[in-house]
Amino acid sequence: MKVLRDPQIISGFVYEHPVDDLPALTHCGEALCCRGHQRKPHAHPGFEFLYLARGQASWRAEGVVTTQAMGDLYLAYPGVKHGTGPAPNPENHHLWVGLKLDQLGPAAARLAAELRQQRRRALTGCPEVEPVLRGLVAQVVAHHPDRRRAILAYLELFITLVAQRLHAGARPAPVRTALPYSYAVQRAVAYMEQQLDRRLPLRDLAAMATARSVPHFCTQFRREVGTSPAAHHLQLRLDAARLTLRQPGFDVTKAALQHGFSSSQHFSTLFRRAYGVTPRAWRQAAG
Repeated sequence: MKVLRDPQIISGFVYEHPVDDLPALTHCGEALCCRGHQRKPHAHPGFEFLYLARGQASWRAEGVVTTQAMGDLYLAYPGVKHGTGPAPNPENHHLWVGLKLDQLGPAAARLAAELRQQRRRALTGCPEVEPVLRGLVAQVVAHHPDRRRAILAYLELFITLVAQRLHAGARPAPVRTALPYSYAVQRAVAYMEQQLDRRLPLRDLAAMATARSVPHFCTQFRREVGTSPAAHHLQLRLDAARLTLRQPGFDVTKAALQHGFSSSQHFSTLFRRAYGVTPRAWRQAAG
């Protein structure tokens, strides 16, 4: 392990070639960077995936500047120089992994081919990869007989999740609030904004916020946001469904089911309570 010692890095580390008999895993690491962080252009022999756990960042590669929001996954391609954007980054927290995908089996090779074809710079809203990257690093530092098998299992899951997001297409950018939420509540709200097709258990939201308990999370959320987590997520789903009703080919039932409501009747009741008009009337007026 190499500890990152830099005036712009509060704390961080990187593992280069962490597993001798697994050269496809070129590196992995984590860093909490202070405001004003800059990274000089550099390249890697394989793909590098940088996940933003906190803050905001911008990256430049091949003349293209990409802004990365919390929960996004930035993609750096093999042999392509990349570094921070034209302006210094604000405080941010990153996790990353370097992979030679073509050496990790058929699924990874297919993902590499698709990425090279699409040349995507970032995948938005990928909070599900954070625990996988953390688990991967935990296995890298472990020294037990099944270490290599566990690392391969984490890599297989990571590749599956990246391919899943790639096939899902770009998500619309969520409407961000200007309120200065705490890091824990920011994580929960960001997760809500990316999960608009179903109700979310409070225990999942509390886990995403790394809260001590569900009651503690609910109290903190209500104090900062002014409403309960369930009510806030319901409003996000209703707002998304209302926008969907303006699109051709979407009726009330389809919009309701797509956003996790059990029936069009239940959806209509909640919609009218929130906006003072039925979904059907809203759709007709919008048309």
